[in-house]
Amino acid sequence: MPSSGALLSAVFVGSFVLIFFSLWILFFVKLVQSFRQRRVLKYTDAVRATELVGCVRQLKVRGHEEQAIQLVQDELAMPPKAARSWVKSI
Repeated sequence: MPSSGALLSAVFVGSFVLIFFSLWILFFVKLVQSFRQRRVLKYTDAVRATELVGCVRQLKVRGHEEQAIQLVQDELAMPPKAARSWVKSI
């Protein structure tokens, strides 16, 4: 039977590894979000880009992907092919 010191050490190492991987995943998710938003920042400011991402997500959840593509084209004057690709990536 392992001593309580060894057990405590194993719990500490395990929790550290779990926290490390959780933070790594969070970093990766935020990095992907920033790259997606950066594609829109070529066309508009950061606040409007964030608002537009929210609108596009709502339209996609409701099943109106074509309206989302049209919204991106109208708001940003983004080419149709780029708008479709961007909406699908969200």
